[in-house]
Amino acid sequence: MTERTEEIKKVSVKIGLLLRRLLLVIAASLAALIFAEAALRIAGQPRFPKAHSDPVRFVFVNRQTEQGPFYVNKPGRITFQYDGNPRGYFAELNQVHHDVNPSGFRGPAFTPKPKGTFRMVFLGDSFTFGEGVHNQDTYPEAAARLLRKDGRRVEACNLGVGGYNTSQEADVLRIFGFDLQPDVVVLGYTLNDAEPPLFQVDPASGKPVRRDREALVKAEGSPGRPPASFLYRFRLAQAIWRSYQQRCFSKQAVDYYLSLYAPPSRGRIESERALRQIISECRDRKVPCIVVMFPMLYKLSHDYPFTAIHQQVGEVVRQAGGRFIDLLPVLKGMDAGKLMVHPTDQHPNEKVHAIAGRLVAEEVSRISAHQ
Repeated sequence: MTERTEEIKKVSVKIGLLLRRLLLVIAASLAALIFAEAALRIAGQPRFPKAHSDPVRFVFVNRQTEQGPFYVNKPGRITFQYDGNPRGYFAELNQVHHDVNPSGFRGPAFTPKPKGTFRMVFLGDSFTFGEGVHNQDTYPEAAARLLRKDGRRVEACNLGVGGYNTSQEADVLRIFGFDLQPDVVVLGYTLNDAEPPLFQVDPASGKPVRRDREALVKAEGSPGRPPASFLYRFRLAQAIWRSYQQRCFSKQAVDYYLSLYAPPSRGRIESERALRQIISECRDRKVPCIVVMFPMLYKLSHDYPFTAIHQQVGEVVRQAGGRFIDLLPVLKGMDAGKLMVHPTDQHPNEKVHAIAGRLVAEEVSRISAHQ
């Protein structure tokens, strides 16, 4: 009986020790959670910034093309207002002004080419237009400014329009670009150049309607805000939710862009066809064509998922007789978040534009040296 009692006592002591250890673990975990919650609140994290204001950006032009409704930028001043100024770059009220000439393109009005002027025509989408970047900081202007240092008269005509694909860039070159008498044509290429046109004609109304590309991939911005429930009143729960959502959006974007360039992709075929067409039409006019490829600002390291696409586009450009500038090797290793206009706007900021402008200016100088 005594031995039995001793065994029970030993078991009770062990259970007591286990319970105390368990309580200590629980208490330490609660303390860590409380500390993490307090630290997040003191730091004001996580923040869920709002997307920039959404002014009217485009107007439709009565032109017939195979790409659906033909549109350009809305003439006048297009202003984006952001909910913060993390780099101290934006103007008063966290604004960026995009000045658009009467033809619907960024910059001053186009004039007949002055004698002795070296004129560059830039094609592209919102990256070339320079969404979120001051007029003077866009890469077309940066390139022209560098080339003027040797005393030449240099002009940059920016024909970038948000949402354009490569086929639409071919159209705008034919409709507007060659009339500007370019000495060189520069095309800014982005991964979404293989997408269908942004606008289509609604069969019922006959009016242009915007394609819901966000149903396939989030175009820009943070993944919204967490649900309005009691759990998400805690900052730690919000941080976990945001981290999970960002991983989901990243995977969605990667899968989407990879699918755009899969071998049977119609978008890839059309984009490559338009690239060859642009370069061929430039060559027929004895105008050099430079293609600048912008990477997606995501994992700018050996893990970058679109390296093969960059190589593929470069091969198409070189085989067609164009010159290819890939920004990926230059940006590799940089913090992608510090290269964006804003946490809610993944367009390249003025740092990327400055690099692109420098590389374009260097390539133009090499071309001029061999002419």
